[in-house]
Amino acid sequence: MVGCVLMFYEMTSRERFINALEMREVDRVPYGYLWFGAGNAVLERMGASFKDVYHSARGIAQAQILAREMYHHDNVMAPWGCLLAEAEALGTRVCIKEDGYPTVGRYALECAADYWVLNPRNLDCSDRTADIIEAIEILKKEIGDEAFITGAMLSPLMLAGQMLGVSRLCVEMLKNEENVHFLLDVLTECSTLFADLLLEAGVDGIFVDNGGSAADLFSRQMAEEFMLPYTKELYTHIKANDGYVISHNCASHAFLDLEMALEPDALNFAFGDVAALGKPYGAECTRLHKHKCIGCSSRCCFKGLRDFTESGICLMGNINPTTFAPGSTADIRLEVKSCLEAAPSKGFILSTGCEIPLNAPSEKMDALWNAFNSRLPEMPGFSPAGCCENIKNTVMLFPQSAYRVVGEWNS
Repeated sequence: MVGCVLMFYEMTSRERFINALEMREVDRVPYGYLWFGAGNAVLERMGASFKDVYHSARGIAQAQILAREMYHHDNVMAPWGCLLAEAEALGTRVCIKEDGYPTVGRYALECAADYWVLNPRNLDCSDRTADIIEAIEILKKEIGDEAFITGAMLSPLMLAGQMLGVSRLCVEMLKNEENVHFLLDVLTECSTLFADLLLEAGVDGIFVDNGGSAADLFSRQMAEEFMLPYTKELYTHIKANDGYVISHNCASHAFLDLEMALEPDALNFAFGDVAALGKPYGAECTRLHKHKCIGCSSRCCFKGLRDFTESGICLMGNINPTTFAPGSTADIRLEVKSCLEAAPSKGFILSTGCEIPLNAPSEKMDALWNAFNSRLPEMPGFSPAGCCENIKNTVMLFPQSAYRVVGEWNS
């Protein structure tokens, strides 16, 4: 009889994250982090203000490293300071705050017809871009083999909103359609250049905010015309250059079928398809997720997103960020439980559906990790470190990829 000794193999955070994105087996469910959730507690421990680290490459990187040490997630992200990095480089004036995310002081453009003043190469010359690139290089050097490094950027249509203002953009889409297309052509070039800069600096993948693709802001026809072709071009470009794409859409009425048409590697979502869920499950996803600041325990949204899993798209979500307001931690435990029980066995990353508030108490983050950690033995693919002999007679309670052969014998 031929036997072998198998040792349980614990993946690195980076391996775990990538395996989930590729719909492969993992040793446990990955735990994802968005932007700079509960960042004030991190800054307090650093002895720094938001303004101190905003234009500091070392500060941006160290804040993410410390956040990971405090909150235990499997990825880090840069930039995390706001959603204005590209817009700032292209001329939108940004107001930097001492203790919160920056806001727009003045938009770069007054109308879509001003598209001709934009120069994509300004992204190369921006001090903000330089800080972000250096921060990613620091992250790559210090934890690149351990954690999944995530870049962050806007889709071209979302970027247009930061160049004009969303209200002005909507008017332009209705009245000056041709100029909006010219603007989006230029902004798609800008977006692909920014993606290249992030990838060259060392990110493993890019988290793209595509939240504008939703009935909350636009009609479906407008999304098909002004979002789909340009965002698709960006996603295709990133994937062609060996980067993973995580498409973020936290809108209450996201056009989820258009998200699937974009073919990202993962969808980070907050809600399911409200209309579709109501028919077979009698669920109103937005109402349930907002009821008393908790999500629906049945998590019908996962059932409504089976097409993503079947198409090879990883799901990432969808803990409700509002559970991190001051108060009881019971809601957080329920959210973790509901998501893990409803999630697919492969191709899933546990995370919030949008960013955890900057001022969330660190105690709430501890509660999230404890709730997650306490359920590890119940997760598909998890087992405490150990070994087993004679694989032919062993019941494999966790994935084969979680083992390594360390010896063989004949008897």
